[in-house]
Amino acid sequence: MNLHKRDYGTVVGPHPRTAKAGLAMLLAGGNAVDAAVAAAFAEGVVEPSHNGIAGYGGCVLIYRRKTQDVVAIDYNTAAPAAASEDMFTIEAAPDVPAGYRVPGRVNVHGPLSIGVPGVVAGLCLALEQFGSLPLADVLCPAINSARYGYAPNSANRGGIAGNAERWKQEFPETARVFLKNGKPPKKGETLTNPELARTLEAVAEGGHAAFYEGKIAETIANHIQELGGCLTVADLKNYRPFITQPYEIRYRGYSVYTAPLGAGGLTTLQMLRLVEEFDMAERPVAERFHIFAEAMKVCWPERLRRFGDPAFVDIDIAAELSDDFIATLSEKLKAGLEAPQPGEVVYYEPMNCTSHISTADAEGNMVSLTQTHGGGFGSMVTVPGTGLLFGHGVGRFDPRPGLANAIGPDKRPLHNMAPFLALRDDGLPFATYGIPGGRTIPNNQLHISVSLMNLQAPIQLALDAPRLHTDGAEPIQVESRAGEETLEALRQLGHEVTASGGIGGPGHGIVLSDNGSHHAGGTDPRGEGKVMAK
Repeated sequence: MNLHKRDYGTVVGPHPRTAKAGLAMLLAGGNAVDAAVAAAFAEGVVEPSHNGIAGYGGCVLIYRRKTQDVVAIDYNTAAPAAASEDMFTIEAAPDVPAGYRVPGRVNVHGPLSIGVPGVVAGLCLALEQFGSLPLADVLCPAINSARYGYAPNSANRGGIAGNAERWKQEFPETARVFLKNGKPPKKGETLTNPELARTLEAVAEGGHAAFYEGKIAETIANHIQELGGCLTVADLKNYRPFITQPYEIRYRGYSVYTAPLGAGGLTTLQMLRLVEEFDMAERPVAERFHIFAEAMKVCWPERLRRFGDPAFVDIDIAAELSDDFIATLSEKLKAGLEAPQPGEVVYYEPMNCTSHISTADAEGNMVSLTQTHGGGFGSMVTVPGTGLLFGHGVGRFDPRPGLANAIGPDKRPLHNMAPFLALRDDGLPFATYGIPGGRTIPNNQLHISVSLMNLQAPIQLALDAPRLHTDGAEPIQVESRAGEETLEALRQLGHEVTASGGIGGPGHGIVLSDNGSHHAGGTDPRGEGKVMAK
């Protein structure tokens, strides 16, 4: 693996402005956390479809080289105190995959879909506890992009164009902010958001409290309530991100870490434990995919039936990853390998739009950070005078009452974000990696983890490799780049296969060696990301 010595570090993100913001912090003497926070704030400006300063939330893992430990920060959204599990009408809909619908999808778009946004609080907490640079310095790249303009990439231009007419009718403030003279931006054209720049300047001066209390909070709450939402000033003031312990397993001689529930990585860890007994390096792609597909079909129903906010749902994480429980799942896996069954999707979720950022500094500190609006442009609600487009945190709950992930006051929803870090046997850094893509995230993290730790692939090849996806049922989706021979071999093994142009992405990652001073960064060919290193 071709790794290079870094005097400052490496930043990988989905937009050049994102990576450039992070690298600027490393060059200013900051560490991997400073770089990740600057990149994440910048990402919240330049990729409005996927991410935002008022995005519903995210999660971050931090490896500290000096103490050789990993900590997690959870800044998932919380439902407003006035939210309830019966707040949405449910209609039977046998004609759609979910089998039900919420009329108007008001749980996904509009004011009732908005939970407390966690991004500002989470990033400020990360910087305060583990960074080294002043917040005002770290926010400069984001402020400059908002004030002086940025060029949206193709995914964001396409999202703006696809929603433009709807925004004009239903979300006029969002149309005003993201359309140029009423039209979507063309390739090379820049967008500015001066009101967002002023909001970020307030945060730079007053910290997270400037967002969650005072004038900005009142403006947010008043507008959302005027539209018919239930978010209040008290909800904003009472919100707290928190530092916690990540989930960990030993896998093929590595220590592998991911963010805790409601994040999606627990499902990846279960799948990794299931497939560990198989020697992937000795198997052709079709056989590996056969094992992956059956592991996914075993683990996804467990996730969708039983997982939810650990503060509300009784779940024993040690038991979920225990030898006994994995042995029970393994029996189901082996039965599926013998004769694949149709499987089931416990509930359907079509949404995916997220961003991942990985950073590492020359000392070997690493960060893996994933944050999101939810689906494209989140709630689609922008609050006048702030430049803030809001994520749809409430939309991440299952709207049906009585389920583990049902809506509840102050409850935090199940989501799919799953940043990962891995350490070598000696506790030294090995890799930081992650990926967007809704429910494809936990499955693609399985792909990347196996590529890095079983196949010993370079990070770029791990991101390039073909992928498959199922969240519990056949047909399985397989990227066409796997080749017709692989698709046909999977059919011969008993699978119903749908070819896909792309599954998830763009992922990003960094592999480290030599006490963390040598790095190799990778960015997904499915996106327009950037590796920046010095």
